Amino acid sequence: MPTSSITHNFVISDPAAVERFANALEESAKDKERYPFQPVKNAVFLTDPEEIAALMERRKRAKEERKRANEQG
Repeated sequence: MPTSSITHNFVISDPAAVERFANALEESAKDKERYPFQPVKNAVFLTDPEEIAALMERRKRAKEERKRANEQG
């Protein structure tokens, strides 16, 4: 899985290395041409467990429908 390395723990104990790492993160965040920020429009934050369950059920049904459609050809 390509994203498995994201969860890998590592330790930086050298203060200079910590500074270089932090600077690299800050510089990468400034690269707007490569990773342009696009705000989410009309976002809805669900907090009600019933609404969340309903959303997940709709997603499950949609996934099953796509799977059936792909199997039919």
